[in-house]
Amino acid sequence: MRVGFLGIQCETSNLGLAALAYAAVHLLDGLSSADAEFVLFSDNSAAEVARMKQALGIPGRRILAIPFRHREPRRLLRSARELAACDVVIDFTGGDSFSDIYGERRIAKKLFHKELVILGRTPLVLAPQTYGPFRGRRILPWVKHVLRRAELVMSRDSLSAEYLASLVDREVLVSTDVAVTLPWDTSRYPLPSVAALRVGFNVSGLLWRGGYTGDNQFGLRTDYRAYCERVVDELLSQGHEVHLVAHVLSRGDAENEDDVAASRAVREMFPECTIAPPFASPVDAKSYISAMDVFVGSRMHATIASFTTGVPTIPVAYSRKFAGFFENLGYQVLVDLTSTGTDQAVEATLAYVADLDGMKRGVDAGNAIAAQRIEVFTSRMADLIGRDNEGV
Repeated sequence: MRVGFLGIQCETSNLGLAALAYAAVHLLDGLSSADAEFVLFSDNSAAEVARMKQALGIPGRRILAIPFRHREPRRLLRSARELAACDVVIDFTGGDSFSDIYGERRIAKKLFHKELVILGRTPLVLAPQTYGPFRGRRILPWVKHVLRRAELVMSRDSLSAEYLASLVDREVLVSTDVAVTLPWDTSRYPLPSVAALRVGFNVSGLLWRGGYTGDNQFGLRTDYRAYCERVVDELLSQGHEVHLVAHVLSRGDAENEDDVAASRAVREMFPECTIAPPFASPVDAKSYISAMDVFVGSRMHATIASFTTGVPTIPVAYSRKFAGFFENLGYQVLVDLTSTGTDQAVEATLAYVADLDGMKRGVDAGNAIAAQRIEVFTSRMADLIGRDNEGV
C-alpha cells in the first residue's frame, strides 16, 4: 500500500501547515498496515521527516519526501510517476489554499498538482479543507473539473460544502480539520504557577504587514496593529500575564509573514510580555499553548491547537475559514476583523476574556462534536484503504 500526501509539509516555518502534516500522518498511520509506505509530495529533509516520526511515535514507518521541481522537467516527470505509483493520494491544499484569496498563481499551481494525480489515474481524495471563495472567474472551470474527478471531496466546514454545492453537483462530506487530532504533551513546558490569568496572544506577521501585498490584502476593517497594541495593553493593565506565541516562525522562508518579528515589535512596546520559545514542531507549539488559561489568535491552527487542548479560545479572523471551522463545531466565539471596526474588535476580545466559564463550556461541547466529525474522514479513509488492500 502506498499513500501519497499533497498540500502538506512537515518542514516549514508555518506550524499550521506542519500541524496538518503531522496530524494527517498520525491519522493514516493508525489506519494503515505497518508495511504501508507514505509519500509526502513536498520539500522535506530527512531530518525533519525523522523529527515528525519521533514526535508521533512512529519511528518505523517508511516515509519518503518527493518535492515538485517545476523548473526541472525531468524531476517534475519523476514526481508525476511517483504520484501515479500511489494507491491513493490525499490532498489538503494547505488547508485554506483551495481559493484565489492568496492569488491565482498559487491556486493554479495547486490545481496542476491535482491534475497530475487525475492524469495518472490514481484516486484523489480532497481531504477536509476550506473551499473558496474565488474572486476571479478564469480559474473556475479548472476548479470544477478537479472537483468532479476527485474520488472523494471532504470539507472541514458547512460553509465550504454549501459553496461547493453552488459550483458542482456531487457529494461533499462535512468533517473537520484533521489537526484536531494532533497530539500534545502537557509536561513539555512546565510553567510556574501564578495568580494572574495566563493569556496566550498570537500576533500574525501576515496581518501585521498588511498581507502579502502590504496594502490590507484581506480587506480588514480593523487596524490590526492598533488592535494588538490596545488588547495587549489592556490585558496587562488588568494584571494578566501575556505570552506572545508565534505560529509562523523566522526560518528564512516566511519573510512576509513572520510572527516572531511581529511578536518582538509588540514586546518592544510592552516589555512585561513573555515571548514563547521557538518551537521545533507543531506538537511543541500545541504543548506550550495547552498551558494557557485563555488564547487569542489570528493564526487558525494556533487557535485549533488551543481549542483542542480545552483552552478557552478567541479566534481573530481575517477570512471565512475561521467562522466555517468553529461554527461547524457549534462554537460561536469569534472576532471578525473583516466586518468589525477596531474599537468593536478590542471591546469584543476583552469581553470574551471576561467570560472564561462561558467559553470553556463552548470549547468542551465543541470538542465532543469534533470527535464525531473527524470520524467522517477516518471511516471513509479506512474503507478506501481497506478496499485497496483487498485488491493486492
